[in-house]
Amino acid sequence: MNVTAQAIAGKAQSLNPRILQSPADIRSLTPEWIDIYGRCPGATPFQRPEWLLAWIEAFAPRELFAIEVRDRQRLVGLALLLIYPRDDQSVLAFAGGGVSDYLGMLCEAGREADLLQAVIAAVQADWSVLELTDLRPNSEILKLHSLKPYILEHDLCFVLDLPSTHDELLHIFSRRQRANLRNARSRLKHAGGAIIETATQDNLLEFLDDLFRLHTSRWSQSGKPGVLHDERVRQFHRICAPALHSRGILKLHRMRVNGHTAAILYSLWERDTVFCYLQGFDPEYATLSPGTQLMFAVMREAIDAGIRKFDFLRGQESYKQHWRPQPSPTFHIALARDQLTRLICNT
Repeated sequence: MNVTAQAIAGKAQSLNPRILQSPADIRSLTPEWIDIYGRCPGATPFQRPEWLLAWIEAFAPRELFAIEVRDRQRLVGLALLLIYPRDDQSVLAFAGGGVSDYLGMLCEAGREADLLQAVIAAVQADWSVLELTDLRPNSEILKLHSLKPYILEHDLCFVLDLPSTHDELLHIFSRRQRANLRNARSRLKHAGGAIIETATQDNLLEFLDDLFRLHTSRWSQSGKPGVLHDERVRQFHRICAPALHSRGILKLHRMRVNGHTAAILYSLWERDTVFCYLQGFDPEYATLSPGTQLMFAVMREAIDAGIRKFDFLRGQESYKQHWRPQPSPTFHIALARDQLTRLICNT
């Protein structure tokens, strides 16, 4: 056992961490994984097994560690980590990066310090820097007093507190924006109207193909490839979407005009929040504002379902500001291995 592991292990003697590295072993945790996820109110769909198991299958990381932490037989913590090279460093970080807007581990409330120590102690492989990023403001890790000097803001997400009625939702828009929306609706009516559809298990992959096409087309017009240009990312969504959809978490809505898909929106519905993950629209229908009209319809559905928040996730695209959401930062922690050792020894 190396010096870091010895120092940390002494701080978490009552817990039993165990490393699982094969995808089959990690998948075997699914029932308990879902259970502990349900006991972590601050967790997001990006920490669900359906999401992260698909990430493992699609991206096949070389050095992957799933660390389960048990108190006797009870699973009280779970973290998926990987080690990747960056310049002359070996970085230990949460798995799921690239496709996940929020990262973190699952742990029972009040046990954050011991669980983090047990998790780090378990990974005795060669790494030089611990880098935890995309942490939500309510992340359990941010509650650790000893880490506060190392916490930095990382990115901005934007979150809208949904009103209780459709009319209040409309009046979030400025007077000018409401007029623009009325005009777009009038043009849509003269174009023959629109149908808004929600994906089923039978046509889910068809909806995904529409999303891939429209999202990539939109980004290519700006000279950028867009996140869905990568076939591994597309494969990731093909794997995770059916599993999340079957649990009622993933929803795909699309607007059809005269038989053509004008806009599509991919969202994750969990607890009291809709996470607006991806969208695409056909520029040929830009005068109809299909993206805005579809998002408005999805928000109305969320209000009717008792959802309280609409999270636009990261990125500062201008359309988000039309809804007047509040900025919500994510956070980043970086520590060299020897820094972490000294920090824990002095805790």
